[in-house]
Amino acid sequence: MTKIPPDFEDGKIRCGWVRNKPHYLPYHDEEWGVPVHDEHRHFEMLILEGAQAGLSWSTILLKREGYRKAFARFDPVKVARFDARKQASLLENTSIIRNRLKIKSAITNAKAFLNVQDEFGSFDAYIWQFVGSKPKLNYWKNMSQVPATTPESDALSKDLKKRGFSFVGSTVIYAHMQAAGLVNDHTIDCFRHPSIASSRSPRKTTRSHIAQFRTPTKKSQATHPRKTKNTRGLKIQIKRIHDSPSAEDGARVLVDRLWPRGISKDTAQLDSWMKEVAPSTTLRKWFNHEASRWKAFTSRYSAELDQQSETVDKIRMLAQQGRLTLLFSSKEQKLNNAAALKEYLEKSE
Repeated sequence: MTKIPPDFEDGKIRCGWVRNKPHYLPYHDEEWGVPVHDEHRHFEMLILEGAQAGLSWSTILLKREGYRKAFARFDPVKVARFDARKQASLLENTSIIRNRLKIKSAITNAKAFLNVQDEFGSFDAYIWQFVGSKPKLNYWKNMSQVPATTPESDALSKDLKKRGFSFVGSTVIYAHMQAAGLVNDHTIDCFRHPSIASSRSPRKTTRSHIAQFRTPTKKSQATHPRKTKNTRGLKIQIKRIHDSPSAEDGARVLVDRLWPRGISKDTAQLDSWMKEVAPSTTLRKWFNHEASRWKAFTSRYSAELDQQSETVDKIRMLAQQGRLTLLFSSKEQKLNNAAALKEYLEKSE
């Protein structure tokens, strides 16, 4: 069983790799294994994991802020424009690993990253397809059981190499999959394992306790509501926010990420603005209301909504209590995110 490092006084059991290194705590407790859907975050981990090759993660983590400043806060558009002069300055930057090949790789990977975005709408949509668009949850007793590579990382690594990426061997890519939450490799005694993440005190791992992990509980099933909850009979309609409010609207919820132009909050008469369920900016721009991309858009949007289960549950509860109107600002009346969200909510087993 993982031992509680002597320097930590919070009494929480963590994965063995944390040991007694304080700088590992925020990364382990708040990031490692948490599903990532942000483009800059994906690019950041590609740069950092590539830089780690042949080194320890501790070294890279301590230089993370240096990398953030040196590589334009991990903006792939800006990094792709780095010229020879910029590369030369990076070789003099002691805040990062001064390795010519790794620096050049980061720039090459930025260009390949942008090509993937153009083809798939987002790097996020591309990478999550390798795990079926859902995090893979493992149940390891200790870190010695955690693999260095998997068939999924092998396939992703091979495909990335074909697309021009470098420093993306299967081991590096599996580390990325762990960091970006495509797989969750927290050991079952770790307080961050989903089966016991809500516990505020360490638990002893017994044979009966391990057995219960193998049978999903009602709480764990609720993390994917669209697959476990019957939503037949929900009274949901969509409506352009610029249209006049009506007594028939019921609860009025804006589901756009940005506030619509030309309308005040008083005029909108909202019950709630749930921008969290709006499509990511990258996905929205890629879709651009093109009919030929509707099917792919709804699929990728559904994958994003699967990661917003708490907010989706709030919207579903409003619908179960009475009529719900999902408001949008697009002039496109049928192929918009509100229509896709309505379809998502109404799906049942």
